[in-house]
Amino acid sequence: MDLLRTDALLELIHRYYPAALDSADPQYAESEEGQRLTQLVNAHVGGTQPWKDFIQRLHRDFSDCSVWDATVPYHDPCYICRVSLPGFVVGSPRYDSVVCLLSQLAPVYALYASHVEDKGPGSKRDHWLGFPPFPSEFQDHERRLAELIESTLGATRLSNDVLFTPVPDRVPRTGHFQLGEAKLIDCLFTPYRT
Repeated sequence: MDLLRTDALLELIHRYYPAALDSADPQYAESEEGQRLTQLVNAHVGGTQPWKDFIQRLHRDFSDCSVWDATVPYHDPCYICRVSLPGFVVGSPRYDSVVCLLSQLAPVYALYASHVEDKGPGSKRDHWLGFPPFPSEFQDHERRLAELIESTLGATRLSNDVLFTPVPDRVPRTGHFQLGEAKLIDCLFTPYRT
């Protein structure tokens, strides 16, 4: 099966997410698909050695940046890491980063740009997420991170068209989705993006 074809990824999702069930329905977790997903997520709780090695490599290769393994164990079938743009200082009002989502279901990944800026007391926080094409100040990080993921983890990056393909008859186990709202990115990785 060519895992990079959209139809093959949808077929894969059907193996791990039960059809036409709300994630709050007890039958969701009890279903064969729900149990298969729980087993997969539980098997990755401590992180695989390749993921741990990758995070260590990020710390070396992006030494002028802050690196966070933002994976949430027992939550969604993906690993998550954030790499700040150079010059970030903890506590700074502006935080720009490139975020990597690595699926535990298939050897695929996604990257997005994240910008957060605290404008001060009483002001609304400025926040946005961006999928390719990235703003110019994020592009060097995007390129370097993509090269590292592909060379060390052997994963393939999914295009926006594939990531945002609707999954009409399934919902992720987190995120409180109604049928028809989920996209491949929500099921292959996580519905939570910040």
